[in-house]
Amino acid sequence: MMTSRLSSRLAAAALLMALGACSALGPAQPEAMPASPPFAPGWQEHTSVLFNMGPGPTAGTTLWKVSGMLPRGTYEVISRQGDRARLLEGHRFEVDGAVNKEIHIVLPFAGGSIEALDERYVLNQAKTK
Repeated sequence: MMTSRLSSRLAAAALLMALGACSALGPAQPEAMPASPPFAPGWQEHTSVLFNMGPGPTAGTTLWKVSGMLPRGTYEVISRQGDRARLLEGHRFEVDGAVNKEIHIVLPFAGGSIEALDERYVLNQAKTK
């Protein structure tokens, strides 16, 4: 009986120490937002906020919904804080103008405001699909 209590207390202490060590690590630092993003002048007026729909289908991802009000075109996904933004490379989508079509995007977990930017305002980017 005494051995059982001791082992339970040791297991609980080990668990608390492990949780404390994990919390001391803190969250991963996101990539810094560039002061001058690689976007054409006036890019701020040509963005549209994406709507956070919650956790994505796999761990560490988030599901985002694209506004149904976007005009036809190809859009790049950016993470924005005020006038600073960074391109989330490899994440783009196309709006074809189909009525009642919903577009959802799965992104790695990201904080801040996630927005769509018309690709015409992205400078010096290799256009790959």
